[in-house]
Amino acid sequence: MAIRSIQSIVFLSLCVGCVLLSALKPIAAAETITQTFANADRYVGEIQNGQFHGQGAYFFSNGNEYEGAFHEGKYHGQGVFKFASGERYEGEFRGGKFHGHGVYTWAGGLRFEGAWQNNRKWTGTVYSQWGTVAGTYTEGKWESAL
Repeated sequence: MAIRSIQSIVFLSLCVGCVLLSALKPIAAAETITQTFANADRYVGEIQNGQFHGQGAYFFSNGNEYEGAFHEGKYHGQGVFKFASGERYEGEFRGGKFHGHGVYTWAGGLRFEGAWQNNRKWTGTVYSQWGTVAGTYTEGKWESAL
């Protein structure tokens, strides 16, 4: 094939670009679902490529529940985990675990505010139900203020 003009070069470039673009796989868009599992757990939220992905809520049959961001099937980003016992964690998650800044409140009112690493209280302050400092965590080690 002889290229006779600049228009031919532009057309050829566009056609090659079309072939390259058509070879790319499309990314599946997130869709919203409600799914109940055999154990009576229930998920309401976005999925992508068959995994919980985006915003959603997972209700456990034991009364626990999570609401927030999911990434590739795990809690990831901002969320709230409420335990059936009345305890609650609100903050950051990474790979399904408490990780980053968060506030954990026990049923009796005691609360920890600070950084978490891999589901462990890492650096922060524990407050009593009256708001006074009960102690601190520094790099995962407890130090009582009493």
